[in-house]
Amino acid sequence: MNEKMRILKMIEDGKISAAEAADLLASLDGGGGDRPVPPPFRAHDEAASSRRDEQQRGSERSLYDSSYRDLGEKFESFARDAAPKVEKFTKAFAEKIVGATDKLSDTFVPEGEHDPQRAPSPSPSRKAKNTVEKQVELLVEPDGSNELNLTCLNGDVRIRGYNGDKITARITYRANKSGAPIEIKKLGGKYTLHYEPEDFCTVSIDAFVPERAFGVIKVDLMNGNFDVSTLSANEIHFTNANGNTSIAEISAVKFFAEASNGRLSVSKIASDSATIENLNGSTEANDIDIANLKLTNYNAPLSIIMSKFSRHTNYIWNVETGNAKLGINLPSARDVGYHIKAHASMGKIRVGLADLKYVINEPYVVEAQSANLDYAAKKIRLAAETSNAPLLIN
Repeated sequence: MNEKMRILKMIEDGKISAAEAADLLASLDGGGGDRPVPPPFRAHDEAASSRRDEQQRGSERSLYDSSYRDLGEKFESFARDAAPKVEKFTKAFAEKIVGATDKLSDTFVPEGEHDPQRAPSPSPSRKAKNTVEKQVELLVEPDGSNELNLTCLNGDVRIRGYNGDKITARITYRANKSGAPIEIKKLGGKYTLHYEPEDFCTVSIDAFVPERAFGVIKVDLMNGNFDVSTLSANEIHFTNANGNTSIAEISAVKFFAEASNGRLSVSKIASDSATIENLNGSTEANDIDIANLKLTNYNAPLSIIMSKFSRHTNYIWNVETGNAKLGINLPSARDVGYHIKAHASMGKIRVGLADLKYVINEPYVVEAQSANLDYAAKKIRLAAETSNAPLLIN
């Protein structure tokens, strides 16, 4: 183990502070250490590349946007003061639990209605006796400013986009009082599942929705399974707590998904920018063609499988896990180039991509880029980080 890695290990073991480590690393650099700390990453500027000869190709490259500048600065700090991430993940976990508890306090069914340890799953006889089904059909006027807002509780959500002009839905519910109103209302360009939460024990929806009729789509659920697919909008927001979540074939300029206490599956998501988070459940992401991605998973494994990058020229991905394995499978193609920076706190990194040039190749910190990155048609900048588990990139 070289001197720099010994210093990083001392941080992880709590023997020295990040500031003390920075001083030690600086002294190593001044004394001709075994390997210099790399400068902040500079992304390739294609407009200037034609004016640089072969001797200048290894010099600093200008950043092509501010997002990647922030990413480079973050990873520069890995080699200097890479403190363990356990405290960070613990804090995030606590904050999310508090937030979920606040929401649940407003949506749990009264005592005696169902087992509070799990989302209700009534038998056919109970369902027939205690639940009501309501069929709804509502014409949607085509308008890019339309907004769809659906919120359910203690039940399941299933929504499919289709090539039509009507919302066709079956609402299944149990009310706390007789005659409590529930309906899909249209107010201006906003279409909302309208009811008073305190008047209902459960609200579920199974709906077909015009695929491209809305500029904004928001779907929220507490205590149930969430299954939404084939929708397109400028902005899409999905949240689910205490149930499995499946999201597929979604197209959006901005995409946001947050889940907790259940498995999260996202596939065939096309977006300019996206934030995807999960807490206490495994996450699987397949063919998510997103230019700017922040993907975070806590306390469960995260797996990403990509067959191709097709929609964008430049990709900036920030992928992070806590207390669980992170596995990423990426395509190898002549027109695809990678710049990878990875950090594993109290874990080990394995990178299996071919034709990589390594700037740093240590068990806990890796920086490498494809030999063809400068002239690749698709450039993928990947920042990957985990704690207490291995990090695999193949």
